[in-house]
Amino acid sequence: MRRCIKQPIPEIFAAWDAMKEAAEEHVRGDFVRAEALFRQADSPKVWEWLNSAWVGVTKNVVEMKPAGDTSVIPKSERDPDRNIAPHIRKAVLERDGYQCRYCGIPVVHADIRKIAAKLYPASVGWNNRDASKQHAGFQCLWLQFDHVEPHSHGGRSSTENVVISCALCNFGKDRFTLRQLHVEDPRLREPEHTGYDGLELLREFAVPKPRVPKAKKPAVDLCLSVQPAAGTERYFIPGAWVSSGYLLTPIIEGKSRWFKLSEEVKAEYAVRNGVGGCILVCHPKLLERRGINGALLLDTH
Repeated sequence: MRRCIKQPIPEIFAAWDAMKEAAEEHVRGDFVRAEALFRQADSPKVWEWLNSAWVGVTKNVVEMKPAGDTSVIPKSERDPDRNIAPHIRKAVLERDGYQCRYCGIPVVHADIRKIAAKLYPASVGWNNRDASKQHAGFQCLWLQFDHVEPHSHGGRSSTENVVISCALCNFGKDRFTLRQLHVEDPRLREPEHTGYDGLELLREFAVPKPRVPKAKKPAVDLCLSVQPAAGTERYFIPGAWVSSGYLLTPIIEGKSRWFKLSEEVKAEYAVRNGVGGCILVCHPKLLERRGINGALLLDTH
C-alpha cells in the first residue's frame, strides 16, 4: 500500500514557499515583488505533475476488483448531504489544518486563490473551463474535502469520513476506493500540524462587489461627524465610496484599494470643492501598506 496516488515533487514545496512569501510581501506593500513571486509559483513542472494524474483517473487504479472491497449502493441509500455541511467542513479544517492528509503538501482555500487572482490578474491566471490557463501553484495546492470511503459506496459526509486533501489526492482518487488505488487510509495516521496557514493573511484583502450609491451627491461640502482618534488622520479620497462595510477607492496608480471599516477605520461621504468622495479616518500605516501616499490626501477642510 502506498501513502498517496503520486509522490509530491520538490517543485511543489518551492511553489508554496514563493506563494507564502508573495502573500507576506503584499501585506508589507511590496506589490511588485509579490507579483513576481506569484508568477514564479506558476511552475510548469508542478502543472505537469498534477495534470498528468487528475485527468483520465482510471489509470490511477491498481486493482479494479480487490477482494472484500465495498461496492456502489443505490442513490436512495446514500448520505443526502453530498456537498458536506459547513459545520463539518469547519471541524475537519480545524482538525487537519491546511495540509493534505494523504500526501502532506500544504493546501490553500479557493477563496484565497480568488483574492490573489483579483489582486494580481497578470500572474495568477484562472480559467474555470481551461486547466491550461490555471495558475499551477494554486491549482496543485487547491484545498479539498475528500470522502475517504466514497460517497457512492455509502461513505458519510461526517468528520469521521471526511479529510482535508489536495487537488490530486481528491480528484485523482475520484470515485474509487482506497483498496482499488492501493492507498493507505489517512485516518490511521494522526494529522501533522506543521504550521501551514493556507495564505489566510490575504483574506483581509478580499474585495466586495462594488455597488455605486444611488443617492444624489450633495452640492455642498460635508464634514465628517466622527472626529479622528489619537494616532489617526483624516484623508479625503475623491471618487471613493462605501459599500458592505468597506471603503473602496477609484484606481490609484494603476490599482483600486479597499479598507475594511471598524472601530479604528471609519469613513463617511463628503464633498470637497465640488468633488465627491469619502473622508477616511485611520492610522497612516494602513495607507502605507496599500502603497498610497497619505500626505497627498490629508483633509484640511
